[in-house]
Amino acid sequence: MPRTARIRSSTDMYHVIARGINKEPIFKQKREKNNFIRLLLKHLKDRDIEIYAYVIMSTHFHILIHVDLKLLSNYLAIVLAEFAEYYNYKHNRNGHVFQDRFKSECVETEQYFWNCLRYIHMNPVNANLVNDPLNYDFSSLKEYETEKSKIIHPKAIKIYKSKFADFEDYFDFHNKGAKHVFIDIPEEVEMQLLKAAMTILKQEAHLCGMEGPYEIIEDRKLREQYKVRLRKELKLTKAKTDRLYLDVKSCIIGK
Repeated sequence: MPRTARIRSSTDMYHVIARGINKEPIFKQKREKNNFIRLLLKHLKDRDIEIYAYVIMSTHFHILIHVDLKLLSNYLAIVLAEFAEYYNYKHNRNGHVFQDRFKSECVETEQYFWNCLRYIHMNPVNANLVNDPLNYDFSSLKEYETEKSKIIHPKAIKIYKSKFADFEDYFDFHNKGAKHVFIDIPEEVEMQLLKAAMTILKQEAHLCGMEGPYEIIEDRKLREQYKVRLRKELKLTKAKTDRLYLDVKSCIIGK
């Protein structure tokens, strides 16, 4: 069966993710993460590529990248192949290291760009690896803090400084909630959906002048309106909306 063609972004900006085969922690050790970062940097040379954010987790990675679609495929094919060779040699194994081909989504708007960048930097916090994203060594957030670009493009620093008053303002932005759901490993997509649904519930309670979000759950008309909004804003099927609502209800009132 032929592969589905990738969708070309009108902005040439993409959010990219790839995960280890069979959910294996292919970046479990620090030197594996460092090796992957070294390969990202090595193959940036002499290529018209701009990286704006990245994070290397134990089982997968995220990159926010500005590049022509054909060059994107070429760049990642080389990086992933070299890492696979290194990983197989290091662990005395053969075969695939990454699960299928990498996934990509188009980043078409400025709002989506900033929310995606924030999501990438907050991955270690959302995965309960650290409480403070600055304490995670394998993401681009520290490059923004120090204003010393290693992997990220110098334009990334320039754009960040034009939008935020200082790094403290930029860091505060990372702690704000978001309703976007980004491509990720399945478990983290479910977590994103729940967080987005909770954000929408709190907004509904505030708009209705409620004391707390539990009042939306307890009122039949309001909870049905809430479910309609969930389905529309998160682009869910009715069945998925109903399942997500039950998860939200469980979080709010424990039933």
